[in-house]
Amino acid sequence: MIDYQEIARALKQGAEKRPELADTINLYCALLEIQEQAQVSARPPLSSAEAHARLEEGRPLVSPDELDADPAGLGELCARIAFTIAEHRRDQVRPLAQIHAWLHERRERMRTIAVEYLRSGQVVNGDRAGINRGLLAFVLSSGLSPFLRARARELAPLVADAGWRRGYCPVCGGEPDMAALRKGSGRRRLLCSRCDSEWTFRRLGCPFCGNEEPARLAYHPSDDHIYRLSVCESCRRYLKTIELRGAAAEHPLAAERVLTAGMDAAAERAGYRGG
Repeated sequence: MIDYQEIARALKQGAEKRPELADTINLYCALLEIQEQAQVSARPPLSSAEAHARLEEGRPLVSPDELDADPAGLGELCARIAFTIAEHRRDQVRPLAQIHAWLHERRERMRTIAVEYLRSGQVVNGDRAGINRGLLAFVLSSGLSPFLRARARELAPLVADAGWRRGYCPVCGGEPDMAALRKGSGRRRLLCSRCDSEWTFRRLGCPFCGNEEPARLAYHPSDDHIYRLSVCESCRRYLKTIELRGAAAEHPLAAERVLTAGMDAAAERAGYRGG
């Protein structure tokens, strides 16, 4: 798995070609530095037999209940992330201050909040406190990233490439937010939005709802034909894809998800929802 420093290097290289994303890239590089410094405890290894059994049943290798994160440490990490975002997004200072206070009040319950988020994809009761729900989810997912990536680094080798063809991550169960058509084989590889694991998925079909009807699937290529925005009319979801079959160099998907932020904005304006 690509490490945080490699992602940051790829982002900085990409910034030279996308000066309009300079502020966004600077923010993500600052967050990567914080995530790299996070203290993550080692977990007991999962046996090959247990891993095989879970995957055969369609269960990811890590369940939300197995999250090994100290509540105080996770709360402190999320608070630091919120503060860093506020430094780079001055227009978000007020909602981030609310999030910071919300996290502080619940610092003893952070593990429970995180487990609920991993189960449902939502922060339970966050919106009732007048919190910006999307921003809170971004802060929490950024805080969970070091813990999930550490598990993915350990467990990804236990996933046989030919043995998992589901639309969710075999390691943590997260949804994909980026895809690549790989050089040579042309296989479609999905990138987990949570733990950065990659896995192979069929070329035709929506990973979110399983739709395989060609008439309800479409993609819109970029002007240079390096990227495409795949959309599903059944569930109104989208997935960004990079074409690597003719690429001269590797493109780390964990960096490409940031470098393609303009595609997210375009898809959301058109009424689609990402991973």
